[in-house]
Amino acid sequence: MVAPQLLKKVNEIVEEFEVSPELLKKGVDEFIRLAEEGLSSSSASKGLPMIPTFVTSIPDGSEKGILLAADLGGTNFRVCSVELQGNHHFNLIQSKNPIPVDLMKGTSDELFKYLAAKVAQFLKEHHGEKLEENNDNFKLGFTFSFPVDQTSLNAGKLIRWTKGFDIPDTVGQDVVALLQKHLDALKVPVTVSALANDTVGTLLARSYTGANKEGVTTIGCIFGTGTNGAYNEKLENIHKLDPKVVAELKKKGVTHMVVNTEWGSFDNALKVLPVTKYDTAVDALD
Repeated sequence: MVAPQLLKKVNEIVEEFEVSPELLKKGVDEFIRLAEEGLSSSSASKGLPMIPTFVTSIPDGSEKGILLAADLGGTNFRVCSVELQGNHHFNLIQSKNPIPVDLMKGTSDELFKYLAAKVAQFLKEHHGEKLEENNDNFKLGFTFSFPVDQTSLNAGKLIRWTKGFDIPDTVGQDVVALLQKHLDALKVPVTVSALANDTVGTLLARSYTGANKEGVTTIGCIFGTGTNGAYNEKLENIHKLDPKVVAELKKKGVTHMVVNTEWGSFDNALKVLPVTKYDTAVDALD
């Protein structure tokens, strides 16, 4: 039997973490407000980031073909191929390559030459026969998990390095163009078709595998070291998009675009999120 005094103390601690319906409602209202502000403004001080991804179509599970993906997310560079079978199923092959420490503080050319060489090696090892018989370039999606100013589906300039990388001459450059330059130099038959985000990838992957099972996939979420979400938004609601871009997309019959919310930055000012004495103690350790 638990001692009454101990049980009382446990209940007191539990109560510190309870969230009332009123606080939840307040949080939801603030989230919606910041999301709407973010769709209208590119200013970092206004709303959630709500980044337009230029992804304007969602898979339905009928797609077929072999696609490549490359992921530079930290100390490893992953390359994989996905064979879409057209029936909501796929086959996956992948490799993982550690980034040499000296390349994390070298030059753009040194790093991206290494990445391109690993893509070439992967194709030779796993798709050698396709290289011989295929006259068309493979399409590759590039997940580049660093702050980027994305201007189209396959273009984005590095804003700054994180995660231990420090290569000054990359800042301000289009990372897709850098990778493509070195793939071309090695005569690798690959076209970098998309600059990707892991949250967007989650949304698209589940849309492919889950169609006709639970209905339309509404949102892609990441819950790991951080958290984030992406969803499909109507073009007319993304007010910060260049009107000329919107007009061109609508001419092509496009009605929606996937938005990367970057909701991990929700309420950084702590206007509505509760703060416990434990939060304060941890923050004081910085």
